[in-house]
Amino acid sequence: MKKIFLALGFLFCLNPIFADEGMWLLNMLDKLGIQEKGCKLTPQQIYDINNSSLKDAILGLSEADRQYNFFCTSELVSPQGLVFTNYHCGFEMIQKHTSITNNYIDNGFWAMNADEELPNEGILATRVVAMYDVTERVLAGLNEKNLKDTAAVYDDDNEKEISASSKSIFEKIIASVTDTCSYGASVKSFFEGNQYFLFVYETFKDVRLVGAPPRTIGKFGDETDNWIWPRQTGDFCVLRVYTDESGMPAEYSAKNKPLSPKHFLPVSLKGVEEGDYAMVMGFPGSTDRYRSADDIKYFQQLNNATVKLIGDISLNTFKRYMNADSLIRIKYASKYDSMSNYWKYSIGQNKGIKDLDVVAKKYQLEDSLKSWIEKDSARVEKYGKMIETMSNHYADYCLDNARLVMLNIGILNIVESLMFMYDCIDILDALETRDPVIIKQMQVEKKDAAKKFFKDYDASVDKAQFIELTYAAWYNMNYPLYRNKNFSLMKKYKGDVAKYADAVWSKSIFTDENRFYQFLEKPENYKKFVSDPMFDLLRYSISEYFALKDALANSAVDSAKTLYVDAIMQMYPDSLFYPDANSTIRLTYGSVGSYEPKDGVSYHYYTTLKGVMEKKDESNPEFQVPEKLEELYNAKDFGQYADKNGEMPVCFITNNDITGGNSGSPVMNANGELIGLAFDGNWEAMSGDIIYEPKLQRTIAVDVRYVLFIIDKFANAGYLLDELTLVK
Repeated sequence: MKKIFLALGFLFCLNPIFADEGMWLLNMLDKLGIQEKGCKLTPQQIYDINNSSLKDAILGLSEADRQYNFFCTSELVSPQGLVFTNYHCGFEMIQKHTSITNNYIDNGFWAMNADEELPNEGILATRVVAMYDVTERVLAGLNEKNLKDTAAVYDDDNEKEISASSKSIFEKIIASVTDTCSYGASVKSFFEGNQYFLFVYETFKDVRLVGAPPRTIGKFGDETDNWIWPRQTGDFCVLRVYTDESGMPAEYSAKNKPLSPKHFLPVSLKGVEEGDYAMVMGFPGSTDRYRSADDIKYFQQLNNATVKLIGDISLNTFKRYMNADSLIRIKYASKYDSMSNYWKYSIGQNKGIKDLDVVAKKYQLEDSLKSWIEKDSARVEKYGKMIETMSNHYADYCLDNARLVMLNIGILNIVESLMFMYDCIDILDALETRDPVIIKQMQVEKKDAAKKFFKDYDASVDKAQFIELTYAAWYNMNYPLYRNKNFSLMKKYKGDVAKYADAVWSKSIFTDENRFYQFLEKPENYKKFVSDPMFDLLRYSISEYFALKDALANSAVDSAKTLYVDAIMQMYPDSLFYPDANSTIRLTYGSVGSYEPKDGVSYHYYTTLKGVMEKKDESNPEFQVPEKLEELYNAKDFGQYADKNGEMPVCFITNNDITGGNSGSPVMNANGELIGLAFDGNWEAMSGDIIYEPKLQRTIAVDVRYVLFIIDKFANAGYLLDELTLVK
C-alpha cells in the first residue's frame, strides 16, 4: 500500500492531506520522494555517510557547555571554511568584541585579512557525520529491566527508573562510538520515546568572526518588525572555521588554518520566482506538535502568560537603564534582544493558538482517538488511561509549571549574579582539598570567568531586575517566592524586597568585580563565601527550583505521552510521520510564495531596498539607514546583485516548515545552491511549533544577493566573494 504523507495535518482535519509540512530526518528522504516534489538532488546527494553530501556543509552553532543544543544553524560557502549565518545568531559574538572605542554593533565589523578575524572562545561549529537507528538496542535494554510493562507504565517510581536506565544505555551506546574515534556522539529520543537515534558529530572549536554589517542593516526594523512580513532586514554575518595544521578540530591557535570542508554550498545569483522549489536544512530546536489538548490549554493560559509578564517587567527595566547609559546599552544589547524575542514569541503564539482554535481541534482528535481505542479490548488495556493521566497531570501541576517558568526564565535567568555565584560553587570543592595546586588552578579559572562576567554586568540593572521580578511573582501571580520565614528577606527585612536587595548587592562579593578579586587573592576562608548575603538568596532560589522540578517530575505523564504518540501512529498505520524537532539535523521542503493573511490583504513574496528607504525614520533607532546604503540606493549601484527589474532584492518568503534553531539555515534551490538565509517566521503563524498551517506559515529569508551586495558594495569586502562559487 502506498504511504500517505500524513505529517500532522491530520490532527486538525482527521483526513490525510499533503502539505509542505514536516521537519524530516535525513534518513527518511527515500520515503519522501523529494525528487517528485521538484528537488534535483538524489537522497544520497543530500545525505551520505561514505561520500561528500549536502549535509556536510551544514553546521550547528552551540556554546561549549551545551555542545549539541544548537542555538543556530550555519552553512559553509567556500573551500576555505567561510561560513554564513544570521546577524542575530552572531550578535553575542559581535557584542562581546564591542566597546566604546570599537563599536562593532553600530559601525559593523569587517576583517580585511585573516589576521583581523576575531576568535570566539566557547563557540562551537558541529557537522553531522552519521546517524543510526538504535531503537531496538535502547528498548531491549529497558525490557531487560522490565521497564516497558504496560501495567507499570503509570507508576512514578517506574518512570524514574526508566529515566536512569535510559541514561545508562545511552552512555554505553555513545561509548561504543567515541571510544574508537575522535568524533563525539549523542543519543536522541523521538516520537516521545518510541524511537531513538545515535548521532555522530565532528565539532570544530575555533570559530572566528569575519564580518557583520552595522545593526541598522543586520537588525533593521528590530522589535517593531520582529516576526512581521514584509521585512527588509539584512540578517547575516560571516564566520570562518579553523582546524589545526593536520585538518583536525582544535582549540584556537594562531597556527590554525581554515577548514577544508567535505562540501560547501555554491551561491546562486539567479534569484527566486513565485513557485520556485526551496528547501531548508538545519537544526530546529523544538516543536510540540504531539501535545495533548489539556497541555496546550494550560500552556496558553499560564506558561505563555508568565513569559509575557517576565518580558513586560524585565524589558522595561533593561530599557530604562540602557537609554540612560551608552555603556550599559552595549553590555545589555544581546540580553535585551534575546528576552525581547522570547517575549514577543509567547504573545504571538498565544494569539495563534486562539485564532486557529488549536485546543478545540486537539480535543476533536482525542475524541476520535478514544473511539478508536474503545473498539478493541487490547487497545483499551494498553492506551485506556493515557489521556486521563495527562489531563490530570496538567490540571494538578499547571500552577507549579508557571511558577517554575517565573523562577527559571525570570529570576535565575535574568538576575545574573545568582547564576554567577552558582557557577562559583566549585570554589568550595577546591578549598576543601587544601591542595595548593588545585587552589591555584581554581584561582586562575575563576579570575578568567569573572573577567568575562563583569565585562557585561551592571549591579544596578541586576538589582532592579531582582526587585521588580520578585514583586511580580508575589503580587501578579500570588506566588509565595522567598516567603520562607527563616529566609533573611522575611526574617530580618520583613518582606521589604528593595531594602533587602540594597543590602545584598552592596555587600556581596558576586556583584562587584573588585570585591570578587580580593576574595580570590585569599580564598582560604570559605566562611566568607557561605556567609555572603547572595549565598542565602541562591540557596533558597535553587531549593525552590528543585522542589518545583521534583513536583513536576512526580508523574507518569512522560509514559502516557509515549503511549499517546504510539496510539496516533497505530491509528494511521499507512502514514509517514515526522518527529518533533529536538535540535537534530532536519530537511524541510516547499516553495517560494505569497500569502493572504486575512480578508483583503495580500503579501508579495519578496521585498527590495526600496522598502528600506520607505521605512526610513532617523528619529527611530530601529529604522535608521546608513548614509552609504542610501547613497548606493540613490545611485542604483547594485552591480550584479540586482534582479531582472534592476531592483535590489532584500528578503523573500517560502512555506518551509522551520522553528527556532533554524535561524541561519541555508535556503537552497532544487540544485542545492544557496539562495537565502532563513531568519524568522511570520506573525500569523506564531503557533507553528504546535500546528503547521499551510495557508499561513511562512519562512522569512534574507536574499543571498543582498548578503553579497552588502559585503561587496557596502563593506568593500569583496575579496571574500573570491572564495565563493557563484552560479549565474
